[in-house]
Amino acid sequence: MSRETEKMFKGLHEFMAKNISEDMSEEDMKKMVDEYMSNQIGAPMNELTEKNAQTSDDFLELAMDAENEATALKYAKKALKLDPDNLDAEAMIADITSENDFDYYKKLKRIVEHGNKVIEKKGFLEDVGHFWGVVETRPYMRVRHSYIESLIACRMMTHAINECEDMLRLSENDNLGIRYILMHLYAYVEDETKALELHKRYEGNDETQMLLPLAMIYFKLEKWEQAEKYLKKLSKANKDTKKFIKAVLTDSLDREAQKMNSFGYAPFSIEEFVTEFAENSYLFRAEYNFFIWADGVLKSK
Repeated sequence: MSRETEKMFKGLHEFMAKNISEDMSEEDMKKMVDEYMSNQIGAPMNELTEKNAQTSDDFLELAMDAENEATALKYAKKALKLDPDNLDAEAMIADITSENDFDYYKKLKRIVEHGNKVIEKKGFLEDVGHFWGVVETRPYMRVRHSYIESLIACRMMTHAINECEDMLRLSENDNLGIRYILMHLYAYVEDETKALELHKRYEGNDETQMLLPLAMIYFKLEKWEQAEKYLKKLSKANKDTKKFIKAVLTDSLDREAQKMNSFGYAPFSIEEFVTEFAENSYLFRAEYNFFIWADGVLKSK
């Protein structure tokens, strides 16, 4: 769901809160909702500008589309002024104004604490387990995601693990891919038990970003049979496993990255490996010997 669609559904929820009463029949309720949606879809798309922007979300949209940070900051501050609970605007301001990783971490920590109060105040605790499915709680989830990344940047790994585990409690379907971040953190701290539990929780899928850190955990624990088992599973699931390992050992991964487009990676390909390496470089750059071992295992097969 795009930000534009999120905005439309948020408007629908606000419309329903104002216009739908408890004694209204289901048929009348459906008719009113259908009419609202029809009007929204059929309405002409006027270009959003500073002159016609009215709501906090309007100014946030202008901030996201701004051509430079100064303009983005101006609009984000306006968005926050109109709605002090606009967590997306708060996060954007923190991102633009932070001097370093630690400064960013401190600001995000305050925003998360603010978000906790917003969630409780607006009665969203009853939606725990399905937070990404609720449009109004998505900004909170995005901030929590950014907070995890800031914790990792500051190497606060135990705290990052706790945050990931809590986010999977809040959104069990894990639309943000937090399980992949968590699996790599488990590999970093060599937590075999929790890594296996996480893999089982998501049905033991043979996904690149599950199998590679699992193989790495067993390598670090000197459990060679299990390490080789997961490496072989990885090689079977992703045809570019050997290519990836060679690229790491020859320091040529950047060349593979330059071949990628900006629309995301192709699953089960070298592109997924490149993305995984970049997003979890704190782990992979410290484990060069794993790749030496993996190269030897796959060459012998």
